Amino acid sequence: MKDEFKFYKKEEQEESFLKKFILSNVIKSLLVIVIFLISLIYIRQSDVNKNKFKNIVYNNSLSFAHIYNLYNKYLGDVIPFKNIKEDTTKLVSKEKLNFSEVKKENNGYILTVSDNYLVPVIKSGIIIEKKKDKKYGNIIKIQDKNEVVITYGMISDINVKLYDYVKEGEVIGNANKKIYIQIKKKDKYISYDKYL
Repeated sequence: MKDEFKFYKKEEQEESFLKKFILSNVIKSLLVIVIFLISLIYIRQSDVNKNKFKNIVYNNSLSFAHIYNLYNKYLGDVIPFKNIKEDTTKLVSKEKLNFSEVKKENNGYILTVSDNYLVPVIKSGIIIEKKKDKKYGNIIKIQDKNEVVITYGMISDINVKLYDYVKEGEVIGNANKKIYIQIKKKDKYISYDKYL
């Protein structure tokens, strides 16, 4: 009799958890839709509103980390099923950024590394920019949850895309003997030794 009671109680708990999970995700989705619709209505009301929106979103640097933190604080994780299936195809390095020499350059640093070095991510974050530069070759900028932007330059064989979320230690590409690193929070440049 006790075993039957435990079985039914466990079944009720699982059913209750499932209901709460579904309700929570429906509420989050509806809230995001409402915010989106309010934004659209605000923009379409007048050209002044449209210009304000354009100024805030396009002309200023929109902080993905700030939006992510707000969303996490009030609504929970962005991806509700992220722990169900782990992506095992990503190349991950257990070591920190390994270099033999550092040279200050502009507001960043040139690090001397080995040939065909696999470049690991220093801090987890979102790839906010991916571009080609005349001086530093392929550049990747990653913004972490504390709004620190780490720029990686001189990268080849890039295996990430714009707006990907990358975890600390994940390999973003290769470097041949040199990597350019710049660490910045808002308008302040940060020394490499605080992060490496």
